[in-house]
Amino acid sequence: MDTHTAPSPSLLGAHHLVHRPASPEAFLLKATAPVRQNFAFSAQLPEEHPLFGDSATRYHDLLFPVESLRQTMLFAARRYFRVPPGWHPVVASGSAAITRLDAWRRGGPPAGIALELGMTPLDVVAGVPRGLDCEAGVFIDGERCGTASARLVFLTQGVYRGHRDLGRRQSEGSGADRDEDRRPAAVPLPEQVGHRDARNVLVGLPGHTGTAGHEELDFPVDARAAAGLRLEADAPGEVPPLLFLEVSRQVGLLATAELRGFVPSYAVLSRWQATFRGFAEPGLPLRCTVREGARPTDGRVGRDAEGRPVVELRLSFLQGSRVVARVSASVLQDC
Repeated sequence: MDTHTAPSPSLLGAHHLVHRPASPEAFLLKATAPVRQNFAFSAQLPEEHPLFGDSATRYHDLLFPVESLRQTMLFAARRYFRVPPGWHPVVASGSAAITRLDAWRRGGPPAGIALELGMTPLDVVAGVPRGLDCEAGVFIDGERCGTASARLVFLTQGVYRGHRDLGRRQSEGSGADRDEDRRPAAVPLPEQVGHRDARNVLVGLPGHTGTAGHEELDFPVDARAAAGLRLEADAPGEVPPLLFLEVSRQVGLLATAELRGFVPSYAVLSRWQATFRGFAEPGLPLRCTVREGARPTDGRVGRDAEGRPVVELRLSFLQGSRVVARVSASVLQDC
């Protein structure tokens, strides 16, 4: 086994990563054949981080394991799968789910988190993958309590710049003017989005669109505030991938309170699944539309296996009329 210990300046802080190679050659050469490889990640859930430690709810959230998975994939791509450092990583899709809520409740001594990861190379040419798939089990204090997954693709710098330029032109051509406002005009209280610090509020109060029975909420997103949260982008001038998950959580709490009367301090984003269709540009207005997804035919709130209320949501992130990401999510009321 190859063990990597990092007192990292990243969002993850000090953590440990263990590679479990399938052959002795992989251990000796510090590189792998382009086949599935297994890893184990462990760290302490942060209590003092300006974002991860700023919670007005009773729960750890999904941000830390999802960011842990993304950064572990980036490290493994360079060190073990020989992806050239000049190739640009792009998150194509991601997901996370809570499978046992009790383990996510905050309280007591600092909790430890571990991920058991399996990474599969994609589109291998001359032994080098153009992408990686990763699936992970999530454990808190030794109890399996969640899942996470992601797909990364790696683009040459020329292809990457071409995609960025095309997306920017499409957004500007569909009505996305340059963003001169630093924050939305009206913002929710931090406790309404699960925080205590107002600097962690990334969305404004929503407008209402849609028709009766199919109401849609339209939230302005303050993408520039991501810099203050220390969210890490894959390149200068990019919107950090983790922003989409944090915004999904914030609008999920607001939307379920608005549409179904959920209490934000007892609500938790229990499932998140995203596909990305382009790059969001930091200098252009970003908004997130939310509508309720599948629901019981009688119009009542759905229930999970434990009988707790749960609402399915459909989210779209847009710049102008260009959709940059689509998300399906579940928000659960712990009562």
